[in-house]
Amino acid sequence: MILLSGEKTSLPEAEARAIVKTYDEEAELSLLEPRIVRAETEANPDIIARRIAFAKRVGTLIPDGLLDRETRREVERASYRLRHFTLGESRADRSSVETEILNQLHGRVDLEEPAYELSLIEGRRKGRTYLLLSKPGIMNQGWAGRRPRSRAFFHPSAIFPKLSRALVNIAGVKEGETLLDPFAGTGSILLEASIVGALSVGVDVSSKMARGALANARKYRQPWLGMIRADSMSVPLRSVDAIATDVPYGRASSRMGEELVVILDGLLRAGANLLRRGRVAVVMHPRSSRVNPGDTFRVEGEHHLYVHRNLTRTITVLRRL
Repeated sequence: MILLSGEKTSLPEAEARAIVKTYDEEAELSLLEPRIVRAETEANPDIIARRIAFAKRVGTLIPDGLLDRETRREVERASYRLRHFTLGESRADRSSVETEILNQLHGRVDLEEPAYELSLIEGRRKGRTYLLLSKPGIMNQGWAGRRPRSRAFFHPSAIFPKLSRALVNIAGVKEGETLLDPFAGTGSILLEASIVGALSVGVDVSSKMARGALANARKYRQPWLGMIRADSMSVPLRSVDAIATDVPYGRASSRMGEELVVILDGLLRAGANLLRRGRVAVVMHPRSSRVNPGDTFRVEGEHHLYVHRNLTRTITVLRRL
C-alpha cells in the first residue's frame, strides 16, 4: 500500500502507478480512496519506497490490523514505532486503537530511527482504517542536500529533486537502463535517474550548462554516461530506454528566442528516432503550450502543477508506438 503525499495534483498517483508497473507489468492497482493506493503485486515494496518522491509511506498492508506470527517476530527482533495518520476529520479514539495494536507486540520501541513502523491510517470514509508495515528509514531521500542552491553549479532554471525524481519514475526506467534528458541544463533529472540506478546521459546546446551539469554529477559522486554539448534536435545516440525532460522556456532558457512549439515538435521528432518502441517519454512544459504526439507517440496522461499566477506546468506522458 502507498500513502500518497497531499499535493492537489494527479502527479503522486501517476508516479506510484508507474513505479509499480515498472517492476511488475501484471500488477493490479486501485485507488481505495484519495491518497491511498493498493497494489496487488510481486514488486518489492522496499524498492518502491527507495524510489518514490510524492508519498508519505510505502509498505505492506496488514489485513484486519492483525500481524501474523512471522511478521510479529521479525518486528520484535528489531525496533519499531507506531504513527497515526488522519486523512479526514479525526474520528477514532486514538488511545484505544493504538493500545490494541501495541498489545500485539513486545520488544523495543524506537521513536527516532526504528527499523519498522506501523502506520495507522484513518481514511476519509467513515470507519475505514488501514494498518501499514513499512521501513521508514528507506524513504529518507536527502532531498535538501540536492536542492538547486546546494549544488556545485546553480542556475535559476534548475528544478527541485522531488519533482525530478517523479519525472524519472513516471518514465519507467529501471536500474541499468538508459535515460536521456535532451534539455539537461544543470542535470537535475540526470542526477535523480543515476541515484535510482539508471544510466544517465544528457544533452545541452550550452557548453556552460554541460560543464555545470558534470560538476553537479561529480559533487554527488554519480557516474553518468556523460553530457553531450549538442543540439537536442540532432542527438548523436542510437537508442535509449526512456526520455525525461523539462523543455526550455522563458528568459533563463539556453534556447531563448526559439518558439516553444518548434522546440516541442523537434523534441518528438528526435525522440521518435531514439526511444525504443513501447517505452515512455515524459515532457514537462508550460500548460499554455500543447504537445502534438503525431503518428509515433500516444499521450497516456497529463498532470498539472501550479507554480504561480502566470505559470502552470504540464507533465505530458507519451508512449512510443
